[in-house]
Amino acid sequence: MFFPPRRLCVRGLLLALVLAGGAGSLSDASAQAPLRYVNDNTTVSEISFRFVDQQTFETSRLQEQIATAAPGFFARLQNQFSFLPGLSPRLYPFDPVTLQKDVVRLRQFYQQNGFPTPDIDYPASQLDSSKNRIHVIFTIQEGPELDIRESTFQNADGTAGIRAALPAPLHDDWVRYQRSTLRVGGRYTDFKRTQIEDQVQSWLRNRGFAFARVQSSAAVDTAQYAADLEFFVDAGPQATVSEISIEGNTAVNRSVILRELPFGVGDRFSADAVTEGQQKLFDLNLFRVALADVPDQPRDSTVRVRYRVRETELRAYSGQIGYDTQSGATLEGSWRHRNFYGDARTFIVSLTADTGLPENPPNFLPGFLTRSSSQELSRTFRASVTLRQPYLFSQDLSGSVSPFVQERLNPALAPNPDRSLDLNERQFGINSSLVYDLLPYRTLSLQHSFARTRQFLASGVSDPTRPDIPLGADEDLFNKSVFTLNGTFGEADDFINPTRGYIFRPTVQLGGYLFDSGVEFAELSAELSGYLPLSEHVELAGRVFAGSLWPFEESRTNLTLPADPSPEDLQQNRVFQNRFSDYLLYAGGGSDVRGWSSRLAGGKVLRRSPVIEDGFVYRPTGARTKIGGSLEARFPLPGLGPNWRTAAFIDAARLSPGTLNLTPPPSVSGVVEGPDGRAVGTDPSQFLVGTGAGLRYQTPFGFLRIDLAYKLTPDRLDLRSAGDVGRAATRDPPTPLSQVDTRSIRRLRLHFGIGRSF
Repeated sequence: MFFPPRRLCVRGLLLALVLAGGAGSLSDASAQAPLRYVNDNTTVSEISFRFVDQQTFETSRLQEQIATAAPGFFARLQNQFSFLPGLSPRLYPFDPVTLQKDVVRLRQFYQQNGFPTPDIDYPASQLDSSKNRIHVIFTIQEGPELDIRESTFQNADGTAGIRAALPAPLHDDWVRYQRSTLRVGGRYTDFKRTQIEDQVQSWLRNRGFAFARVQSSAAVDTAQYAADLEFFVDAGPQATVSEISIEGNTAVNRSVILRELPFGVGDRFSADAVTEGQQKLFDLNLFRVALADVPDQPRDSTVRVRYRVRETELRAYSGQIGYDTQSGATLEGSWRHRNFYGDARTFIVSLTADTGLPENPPNFLPGFLTRSSSQELSRTFRASVTLRQPYLFSQDLSGSVSPFVQERLNPALAPNPDRSLDLNERQFGINSSLVYDLLPYRTLSLQHSFARTRQFLASGVSDPTRPDIPLGADEDLFNKSVFTLNGTFGEADDFINPTRGYIFRPTVQLGGYLFDSGVEFAELSAELSGYLPLSEHVELAGRVFAGSLWPFEESRTNLTLPADPSPEDLQQNRVFQNRFSDYLLYAGGGSDVRGWSSRLAGGKVLRRSPVIEDGFVYRPTGARTKIGGSLEARFPLPGLGPNWRTAAFIDAARLSPGTLNLTPPPSVSGVVEGPDGRAVGTDPSQFLVGTGAGLRYQTPFGFLRIDLAYKLTPDRLDLRSAGDVGRAATRDPPTPLSQVDTRSIRRLRLHFGIGRSF
């Protein structure tokens, strides 16, 4: 289709002819023929890149260099529905001059990155004259790359090697550093040359040369496509710290700041130590700004280091509100003083309410956003006071104490209808901890938790025709004294959002020995996570977890039933099942074996619901041992920008109670009895596998995650709703479980989360 001459844009025609001529030959001009028909109304439909010999850079990086733009995913979607009221199409005008400038920009980009003779053009671009839209296609031939042939390191005037300019004790260190880190080679770029300058300067500054200077030059052999680099190093004098100046502090004492610094007056200067001190000041949460530098001063054997700070508000309030599918509406509020009686102490008063409201979420929100009717309800109301001391004999050691009081609806216990909101557990006690910072984000912590716990238990007799089952106690009053030792170790490029490396998190718990603890056990668990980038935008993440619990003394006796248990044995077993519900191992949830609700993967029993009228729920029984793993591949999401990611994953775990009896008998209030006289439930030993895919969106506070997971190994209850199973089991006569309908949709589970999966 040809545009009528009166509509032909003269400017566009002239520019197109100029561009065609700029291609350098008559054949090139012929290849650019579609551009003769562009006008002021031509729009860009798509931008592509074709590579003749090789591709060094991702297309997303090349698109960052050009000004011509094309519609992305959302713009295309909006254009598809632009016929709707309130929506208008988003157009991306085409400008031939901008296109030609883009060619120059791409050529300069390649030259700056080690390709001196790139050939870049757009002969394959396609104009859809019927819609007046152009598909811009850049054809790129990178050409030979410029390799680094030789590199030398000399003193400032170039008369001798750098080794001769250093003190004798550093000669061997420099040789090792040059061989291990400065193995210069590969493709030459200006950035790489500058990077080597910075590396050498940092090496010197970390060994006392506070005023070190490094300059460089490159001699390019265009015939051989080679570059020879020369670095000129002026190390200056090796200096010690003569003064540490602090500016901007008012309420925070100078001595508090100085004690956080990993160096003092008289120490050899180290740039890394100065930066570490800046980070430690930020970690105090007393300053909104903390800057460290070496101000202008004479280049001699002493150096003055300066820290400039700006204090934050010492007193602050905070609060948040949210919704959890198991705990309902959640409320949190706190008041803190960041410098309580000086010395950088933190004093915090916190209130937390996991309300469990609304109690019947399917009538409040759409079903796919709520907890399933098969999931147990939980509530927690907690008040605590925390005093944290950041400096205990060492800048790397901190401690805290936190007394608390808590009322709770423990989902492992039957709700108590005689108490407000069916709350069935009360605790008061104190938590204390010591935290030692080995390295940034690598810590070792020792915690002790003491709690006086009262569990309000419902009656154990649910059937008066069963006199052999004794009446359960109204309550269980006991102490919990638990020590926890855990650590974080590893090597990763970023411990908050790692993409390369590994992180190891071992944990040891020991209950008993102090304060006549009613829970006596040892628990050992460990988690190893690894991260491996497969390309610039694709990464692989994996995790392995293993944990095991060993009750001892009275706890082991009561959690292990004899072959012919007495009524007293059954009663004590039930009591200790409740005591240990917080220490058993579970599976399921958005950060574990996806596809199942939190804790509902594995053994479970059917129980009447105190919330849903004539309803039923599944109660997890827990396990003594757990071995599991996850594998997740993360990809970019084309058209949505760098903040969007996709993921594909598979999770697996093996749970087992071992020799422990963790399945509650039908005598427990609310537990439904099957035709065989035992609780309606599943095998507590299970192998679980779930798979699926999800979306990720990067925010300042971490990834927002949405995962759709699929159960590959559901048990006999997973595909049946608790309500259907409960109604079948309580009929007269009971309906066999095999005749209860299964629903394939129950293989699917939608998970929401914040942060990385692991």
